[in-house]
Amino acid sequence: MGMAASQARYLALVARKSNCEYEGQQINQSRLNLANKSANLFNQMLGLNVPIPPTKQDFMKLQYVYVDGATEHTITGWHQLSSSDADGYNYVVDSEYTTKIYTGSQKKKTDPQVQFSGAGPSSSTSYSEQVRKIQEALEKIKTCQETYDKNAAAYNTALAQASVLSYYVDNSTDELTSGSVVPNTSGTQYTVTTKTGEVRNYICYNELTDKSVVETAVNTLKENGALDKDFSLSKVYYDATSGTMVFKSDLDSVHSGSITILSTYYPTAAGHSTTANGISETANHLNTLKNSMLEAQQALDKSKAEYSALSVPTYVGNYALTPISELTDSQLTAITQIIKDMKANNITTNLTRCFDTTSGDYSNSTYQGGIFYYEQGNSTYFVTYYDLADSFTSSGGIIDNQAKLPVYTVSDVETTIKSSEKALLETDKNGRFTSVRFENDSVVYNLTVTEIEDNVAYEDAMNQYDYNKALYDKRVSDINAQTSLIQREDQDLELRLKQLDTEQNALATEIDAVSKVVKDNIEKSFKTFGG
Repeated sequence: MGMAASQARYLALVARKSNCEYEGQQINQSRLNLANKSANLFNQMLGLNVPIPPTKQDFMKLQYVYVDGATEHTITGWHQLSSSDADGYNYVVDSEYTTKIYTGSQKKKTDPQVQFSGAGPSSSTSYSEQVRKIQEALEKIKTCQETYDKNAAAYNTALAQASVLSYYVDNSTDELTSGSVVPNTSGTQYTVTTKTGEVRNYICYNELTDKSVVETAVNTLKENGALDKDFSLSKVYYDATSGTMVFKSDLDSVHSGSITILSTYYPTAAGHSTTANGISETANHLNTLKNSMLEAQQALDKSKAEYSALSVPTYVGNYALTPISELTDSQLTAITQIIKDMKANNITTNLTRCFDTTSGDYSNSTYQGGIFYYEQGNSTYFVTYYDLADSFTSSGGIIDNQAKLPVYTVSDVETTIKSSEKALLETDKNGRFTSVRFENDSVVYNLTVTEIEDNVAYEDAMNQYDYNKALYDKRVSDINAQTSLIQREDQDLELRLKQLDTEQNALATEIDAVSKVVKDNIEKSFKTFGG
């Protein structure tokens, strides 16, 4: 029994050892496969093309420029014609230049805070009727203002003249009331007969032998504001006998009968004082002018009050609105441009409602009113009554939470103008273009060539590099990830192989021991049966 057990044990150990050897061979085969995979990944890594970033030096191009007047044109491309053109043109040339274009624009002002005078419009208000009333009120204010300005200017002029001319008034001015004034044929001399029969011969300044007395007096009157600075001495007449001078306008007025008093003056004020008659005439005249000025002022104030009582837009936020009763040339140009650009961009604008026209005749003759403007910074913004009223009524007349307000302005917008046309390009011995003549231009332009960076091509190349680099980095990352998995798997197999090696050594030792026992048992058996 002992020997049989030993033999069975021996066979089991040999089988186990054989199994370990087989499993080790399998592990080695798996490690060989992993090594092949790792080598394949390494070869793939070696086969990858490493992206190289572009350099700007590789993206330089020739740029041709020519100058037409004050404008610099850049040639952006050229395409050679397949056959010679009948007119001798050999290329189609693309060119461009930058200029500032007068352009209208619309902006929508958020939270406009529109304010009105008077009661302000409501949703039931006829905007067109309010525009008509405002326009009529503005016309009335304009008329009253013109009347006031005219009367005020007349009064201030008379006041200035009176303060100076009163020192020169002739004592006997009143004596000429019933006299006569007769000019000679050439108008260089006037014969004046007073009501007392005195005859005076007033001679034009240009015909006087001694001009100094008259010249000194007139210059003094100019300096003191009694006469305009550009008043001509040729309009002054002088009578040496009486020592008095008169103005041609007064002579002609008496001669025509439009006035009955001929105002005469002494060239030298010394020794002459104003008479009661002279002062009275001056005072009465001034009083009449002053009353006219005050009446015009009252009419102006009344017209302004009537205007303020209407539903007139006064402010957009903190910006004061100014109504346009009559368009200036610059305003008309701006608004016409705005309407044109709005139509080109399919934007509806209420500016067109402010004109009575269907043919696009935007002028003062078709303007009906309703446009206001305000200044913000260095820009002028136009806005219509219709839009202002819409914003105001959208919040029920409350300043806050009003609807967006369309406002319009014009500005010089820098714009690139491009063109493409046939041209004749001349080249030098190096193949570079030297001159160009376009089919629609008789001028031959000399070309200036410079080497510049092709930023567009460089950016394209850089974008391609970034894309390739991203692909490369991802591929490398994938290979590294796969390699890492292979390495971990190989490490596990190596650890198992070491375990098998240890187990095999243990089995070999135990087999040796069992083998010795079996051998000893056999020897003992043979000795027993052989004895």
